[in-house]
Amino acid sequence: MNKKAVLMIFLILFLISGFLIATPLISILLLTPNKLQRISFAINGFTIDDFAYWLQDIDNETVRNSKYDLMIIDYSSNSNETGEFSAQDINYMKSSGDARKLLIAYISIGEAENYRFYWNESWVKNNDGFPDAGAPSWLDVENPEWSGNYKVKFWMIEWQHVIFQYLDRIINASFDGIYMDIIDAYEYYENITSHSDWKMINFVANISNYVKSTVSSNFIVFVQNADELLKNNTYINCIDGIGREDLFYMDNSPTSKVEQENAISNLNLARSINKTVLIIDYPQSYSLKLDFYKKCIANGFIPYAADRELNSLKEYDFYPPT
Repeated sequence: MNKKAVLMIFLILFLISGFLIATPLISILLLTPNKLQRISFAINGFTIDDFAYWLQDIDNETVRNSKYDLMIIDYSSNSNETGEFSAQDINYMKSSGDARKLLIAYISIGEAENYRFYWNESWVKNNDGFPDAGAPSWLDVENPEWSGNYKVKFWMIEWQHVIFQYLDRIINASFDGIYMDIIDAYEYYENITSHSDWKMINFVANISNYVKSTVSSNFIVFVQNADELLKNNTYINCIDGIGREDLFYMDNSPTSKVEQENAISNLNLARSINKTVLIIDYPQSYSLKLDFYKKCIANGFIPYAADRELNSLKEYDFYPPT
């Protein structure tokens, strides 16, 4: 092989190796956008332009050190009574050094959870998903999609007493507000009890009145999903904001345009009267997360992309907590 041929081979190999190194770098540059526009809402004198949602395996130091403006967390580090946060814990975590974040406590009002302080193992002794004799009359069957979570006849006064006891624990821990989940339980009972939607609206309104009269009018009340109820004036006027899951993506699959348009129309009812709108979707790829954030921002909503388990804190270079 002559000298020219050898030099040519080396040149080709050099160019190929350079291309292989450059390609991922170019891809990263193309995929990594500039930081996105911030969407903000005002709550009790705080400006909120980002938030996080973290329910399992909560770490006090990580929460304290986070720069998120608002964080939705469980009232307990391990979801049960042994890990309940004290007022000292919550006040410690609220501090972000040079700022202060809002800490909002998650509470399910439309399902019972078998790891909470109020649960009695005798209610479902054989774990077959069906309440045993002697279980409270409000307790219904297990949710087949969430092990350990049971449907409840939420309009029954005995269940509502449980929730008010739960609220007292949250209030005593010095949280800034509550984030009520399983509002859409009324849909499950539409053919079982009359006016199930109004029964849920009244339940939420009574909760809102209780916490705001017990703590102050600045105690923040969020609801999750069930955005159809925003059309009801009683309902929308007793809340400070709403969180909506799976608006643009159901995991990695886009939701239907019709579903998106209906939900956005409902959410705009809240936004038009200065209620805070938070969106939580669960896409897993970087490109889908970026697209999700862009869609939320285009509609004036604050986004947060999470894992479905909600067992860690997420941050993204294109919309970092500030």
